[in-house]
Amino acid sequence: MPNNGRWIQNIIQGSDLVMSHITHLYHLSALDFINTTHFPGMAPWLPSYTASDMIQGTSTLGSNLVVHYVQALAIRRKCHTAGALFSGRQPIQNALVPGGVSTLFSSTYPATPVTTDYDQFGPYNSVATVSKFKSLMTEIRTFINTTYIPDVVTVANAYPGFWSQGVGCGRMLSYGDYPVDAAGTLAIKGGVSLLAAGLTEFNQANIREYVGGSYYNYGVLDGLLTPPNALHPFDGKTTPNMGTAGYSWIKAPRLWDGTTALVCEVGPLARMVNTYLSSSQVTANDTVVGGTSLGQALGGSSYGYYDVTTLVNTALTLVGNPPVTALVSALGRHAARALEAKYIADLMAGGMSSGASWVDRLVANASCYTYKRIPKQISTGYGLTEAPRGALGHWIKIEGRKVAKYQCVVPSTWNFSPTDGVNAGPVEQALENSTIGTDSTSQVINILRLVHPFDCCIACAVHVVNPEGKETLKFAIGPDGRPANIEAKE
Repeated sequence: MPNNGRWIQNIIQGSDLVMSHITHLYHLSALDFINTTHFPGMAPWLPSYTASDMIQGTSTLGSNLVVHYVQALAIRRKCHTAGALFSGRQPIQNALVPGGVSTLFSSTYPATPVTTDYDQFGPYNSVATVSKFKSLMTEIRTFINTTYIPDVVTVANAYPGFWSQGVGCGRMLSYGDYPVDAAGTLAIKGGVSLLAAGLTEFNQANIREYVGGSYYNYGVLDGLLTPPNALHPFDGKTTPNMGTAGYSWIKAPRLWDGTTALVCEVGPLARMVNTYLSSSQVTANDTVVGGTSLGQALGGSSYGYYDVTTLVNTALTLVGNPPVTALVSALGRHAARALEAKYIADLMAGGMSSGASWVDRLVANASCYTYKRIPKQISTGYGLTEAPRGALGHWIKIEGRKVAKYQCVVPSTWNFSPTDGVNAGPVEQALENSTIGTDSTSQVINILRLVHPFDCCIACAVHVVNPEGKETLKFAIGPDGRPANIEAKE
């Protein structure tokens, strides 16, 4: 892949990641902590649950969080705009292709736009594109430094008990992402870890999917496999069966170590922990772009170039110095998102490894794409990446230049998986080992506070598609939340 292709892929994905993390705190999780009953009877403030320990929306802290909720809407749009400079559109971009990107990064075409108009349509020439991107990222990085991270600190200091709640399985899995050189060095590290035990390598050949707790079944012969009734995604089957003893439409991916099916959590926490534990980290530049950087917040200057270990350790001092193992918690997941957003934003527009930022390493008129022909012969392959929610894997078989078989294991498949027949999935374990209170209202709020940090997407986790596009199964959900009126299709 050409250097330009690599940097632009990183920028497109990085812009989406930063947008997603900001959205997650303010628009998906903030109302778990703020009492907004005094606001007008309109969305997103109603319907609502309130608990006695919520931050009052009329207080200074609560009012600030509500104001930041609204500000974050504009910032997430600017993240989309920054990514669209290179992708053509965000979200659901269409520029990433095997071999690089389909982006035109030209010094001569088109003419220079009005760079102060963020909503002016593109594309832009290379100079204007870089200038516009850096201007947008200055606003975004300032928001992260002065608003996003301080708000996470505010929530953490208001709810310190959640440093020990929602621990879950404790085993972290990441595939790694953001290559920074032709050798494949990754800014976000891959591997498997227990925070107290260090980082080990990951091999995709060890992934197995179980269906003992799912509404699927495998064949009789699959029970003879080692481990029993578990398939690698290359061999995966998605056969709905409501007659099973399952309780979920999600499969249960695990890592098979030869004797045990290991439950793994994926996501920003896993990425930050695994990068924290890595002995060879890519440094980012914390050049002050507005407001106060984390380094200055502690009474010093900005970091300059910093690694993830420094970032995490410094951030922990802002929330009462809990041990680093406390990151594996409900609050730790929020903290990991904020810190990862800062790290990636600084790499994109601040600097990398004592040198230029990703966007400043782009070369005008250089190639952004290397063509590779789709093979005629039967071929298999897989792709592993990191979506904002966590580790994302796709496994494919091609026959006659057409897709013959396709299986994907997405972040929510890992995190929201049911039991594999022995052990519960990460979110289930996080709930099992947490205190949620005694009254029904507190229980609802506390369950949300434990589950939301995993950033669930059940629609992503469930896939039942056939080549003909026909319905496989049709059902209605009953009042108890379980499927009813099952209608199987031929």
